[in-house]
Amino acid sequence: MGREKEKFVREQKGVALLAVLWLVVALSTMGMALSYLARTEIEAAGNQIEGQRSYYLARGGIEAAVYSLARTAAPASSLADAESNEQFLPGRRWLRFDFSGGTSWVEVVPENAKLNVNLAPPEQLAALLQALGLSATESLDLAAAIVDWRSPRASSVANAFDLYYAGLLEPYPARHASLEQVEDLLPVKGMSRELFYGRFVKTPEGQWQRRTPLADLLTTETTFGAINPNYAAREVLQALPGWNEYLAAAVVQARMNAPVTSLDELQSAAPEVTSVVAVTPLTFSTGPVYTLTATGLLADSSVRRSVRALVQVRADLPLSHRVLAWWDDWPWTSGLSTVSEPLESAGRSR
Repeated sequence: MGREKEKFVREQKGVALLAVLWLVVALSTMGMALSYLARTEIEAAGNQIEGQRSYYLARGGIEAAVYSLARTAAPASSLADAESNEQFLPGRRWLRFDFSGGTSWVEVVPENAKLNVNLAPPEQLAALLQALGLSATESLDLAAAIVDWRSPRASSVANAFDLYYAGLLEPYPARHASLEQVEDLLPVKGMSRELFYGRFVKTPEGQWQRRTPLADLLTTETTFGAINPNYAAREVLQALPGWNEYLAAAVVQARMNAPVTSLDELQSAAPEVTSVVAVTPLTFSTGPVYTLTATGLLADSSVRRSVRALVQVRADLPLSHRVLAWWDDWPWTSGLSTVSEPLESAGRSR
């Protein structure tokens, strides 16, 4: 009887020890989980704080760039001022502003570097779309849809595009009026968000590359038909009357060395342009309206935020400028893939 009792006691002790071990394991697991969650929450809060800091750096960059644009007409007081990355000069695309805690890089693009979506003929729109990678048929179809979307209704009889919009699961009427903003293109038949906001394609070398967003190539602002070759994207130049891919590439390469300030300089840097100047109006003035895209870069973090503004700069306006449109969380900044890239290109047109 005594042996059986001793055996029973030993078994009970073993069960108790096993239960204690399982309890220790469970508590340790719970402690690790709570520690992981706490660390994750702290990191998330830190990222949110850094995101806000980057956002306000970007906003500060917009304010500083507007001021720089507003005083462009005043002559530079010295060569150092002219070479400063904070001073806007015709042909300069990037401005850098150093603030406490970080830097704001601002991309400056005058609206006369883009095609007017309300005025561009269908063949020019098709050429632009084809330069963005659409097939010839897709480009012609989408260009026709854009022209129909922006044009007043010709009669009370619905056309093929009207019937298409009416037959959708969530139907809507065609606009049949001039576009007030480029985003008005998104409902057009054949338009995709990937084309409008930029899509990634694989190069022959196997690298992924983002195509230029259509939103960066079109404008609804009045540009009087003349294109600024210092700022126009390759796709815009390629779509101009008489231009082609090789001529557009030659001009882009020429302006990389230094901004051009006259037609003679442009023809000297890219002789191929001589044959098309008669059919393509060009201007070297930046005009009064600019798209400003600012990205805030923190000194101690890789977190970035970008904002974009469409700004009219004119001396007779209150505070010398007027914000026409604002995008609070812009998803991309073309050309700012690394911090060093604008450093190498500051003061030059890209």
